[in-house]
Amino acid sequence: MPQNLFAACRDNNGQLIAKRVRLDSTVQQQVETIFRDQEASFRAGVTSEVAFDGAWNPDEDEFLTIDIPVEAAVFANTINANAVAIPDINTAAFAGEGIKALFTGSTANGVSKVVVQRFTSQQMLERKFALLQHGNAFRRLSDPAFSLDTSLTCIIEGGKIKFKSQFKLRSIINMFDIYRAATDQEVQTFAGHASLEVADVSAFVDVTNQATRKLIHAVAKNGTLDTYTPAAIQAAAQATGLGIDVQNGKIVMPADHGEIKALLQFLNESRYTGPLSGQPFVTNSQRPV
Repeated sequence: MPQNLFAACRDNNGQLIAKRVRLDSTVQQQVETIFRDQEASFRAGVTSEVAFDGAWNPDEDEFLTIDIPVEAAVFANTINANAVAIPDINTAAFAGEGIKALFTGSTANGVSKVVVQRFTSQQMLERKFALLQHGNAFRRLSDPAFSLDTSLTCIIEGGKIKFKSQFKLRSIINMFDIYRAATDQEVQTFAGHASLEVADVSAFVDVTNQATRKLIHAVAKNGTLDTYTPAAIQAAAQATGLGIDVQNGKIVMPADHGEIKALLQFLNESRYTGPLSGQPFVTNSQRPV
């Protein structure tokens, strides 16, 4: 059964919607072959899948995975829908369709697989001075035209999005929940945790910036303060050379931004001691072994 080509577009409301890209039969077969070959290349050498939390890039033999966000359900829903029910892309105004990705896929025994390429403005050839062969000469390409990407960005299957480049995936879907920083209210809630003593909550909210708010969001999400006691945290921090003040069974939050960041990095397990040198280090990767 032919696999239709679709475009994932951002509409004027910022919603991700799907449109059908109509192809003639010869081109459709060629596109299917391209996507099939790219899928084989994308999977080649991959032996493991690692749940992604925003902190690292994969090794060559790995896929990173995330659960499918609500808006990304449009991909599988489109593959499972009747293609004639999907609106066609406006070929006359192709550049204004807000295309973020091109995709195709199939469903077998109720299980869907979607293969996705990202799409950028660089692929819209009508915006460039493009030349098209015509006999023994070239003429300027004047009709709307586009090129396919040279590789896949992700595969959607089994309730997961499997990818290798977070940068490319972020250009297609919203990964706000993975990367977002804590809001003022969330910072205030964090400051009120039973294991923390924050002398001036308003000042704490004011001194935090995007970097520390991302750490606050990560620490709150990971539940570190719910899992370990202040005394246990203090003892573990000392092993990395970080002093933590604990009074009346609570961790005293420093007032200095640099000290706040150092404490939050430790709570997010971003600070460790080198096993050979004993040197303390800070890392942005919390990849489990």
